[in-house]
Amino acid sequence: MEPEEYARIHAHERDHFWYRGVHALFAGALARALPGGPRRLLDAGCGTGGLLESLGRRFPQAHRFGFDLSPHALRFAPQRAAAPLARASIEQVPFRDATFDAVVSADVLYHRAVTDDAAALRELARVTRPGGVVLLNLPAHRDLFGAHDAFVHTQRRYEREDVIRLAAAAGLTLERLCWWNSTLFPIARARRRRTKHATAQSDVALPPAPLNALLCIWLRLEAWWTLRAPMPVGLSLFAILRRPER
Repeated sequence: MEPEEYARIHAHERDHFWYRGVHALFAGALARALPGGPRRLLDAGCGTGGLLESLGRRFPQAHRFGFDLSPHALRFAPQRAAAPLARASIEQVPFRDATFDAVVSADVLYHRAVTDDAAALRELARVTRPGGVVLLNLPAHRDLFGAHDAFVHTQRRYEREDVIRLAAAAGLTLERLCWWNSTLFPIARARRRRTKHATAQSDVALPPAPLNALLCIWLRLEAWWTLRAPMPVGLSLFAILRRPER
């Protein structure tokens, strides 16, 4: 990811509709998957710390940890995360086996810095306790590569069969795999196709306040619905994976 993108994310992640929506999705999924809430929680690829901050409000009892490979992200993350942070690769997670009740990873496996996404998911499974969960958000549809992907160093976008294959290879049980961010799919698809060969540029920008407020409400509702009924399509795939008890 280009260094300036971290500054842009840090500036907008508390208010931008997409971040508020995806944070609500992770929080809702954790509450459903672990009704008592996690005691120990890891954000694998924590970025600038917004998800850790949001989950800390929802699960104040959880001991939270995070890591990221980017020093640019880790300059911002302490301002938000209020949790121990490390610089590390998702392919070499710096924790012991079965340490966490829950591991969350929002849009990390897709990145070109991840040379082997299957090995990375095996690492997330390794540090998850038996009975614990791994939650993933992943960019979907290979035909949606566009200028934003070039800017954030996207290596891969995922189809449902990719996630199913990765989960099986990591020894994780797939409890739910659903499309996410369905509302904006037609608009985003048209934009991505139009800018497919454009100069790399970021899509992260705060819309006008009334529109952003409306989209925040809508995506939070979509997050609630996504965990209960399937959506037909979406810009992302969201997975709830569980490490078997045995």
